[in-house]
Amino acid sequence: MHEHALIHSVIESILKEIGSSQGQVVGVSLKVGALELHGEESFKQMFAVESQGTALEGAKLNLSVIPARIRCACGHEGPAGDDADHHSDLPVSLCPKCGAVCRVEGGRGVEGIELEMTEAAG
Repeated sequence: MHEHALIHSVIESILKEIGSSQGQVVGVSLKVGALELHGEESFKQMFAVESQGTALEGAKLNLSVIPARIRCACGHEGPAGDDADHHSDLPVSLCPKCGAVCRVEGGRGVEGIELEMTEAAG
């Protein structure tokens, strides 16, 4: 359900931004945190369904996933493991070097939205 709310919010923001533009949106590029997704393909399918009947219908979604990271007291820094809970407000992951529990940093939200539009005929 979290992905659904995110997609709905992104679509609303885009529609508000383009307003009554006469051009056609043919592509949407999103930079989304890894903890916002359960899977890229399901996110893309949900976007296609949610954009039906809007100016975004049929637009290709290009998705860039921003990884979540850990920084451990042992000095290890790197990507968070798959054990990080997407639903937690304070996700944690195990350090692959020492096994300690580390707080996950980043990997949340939408960091960028870019639109590709055609010119209005006229």
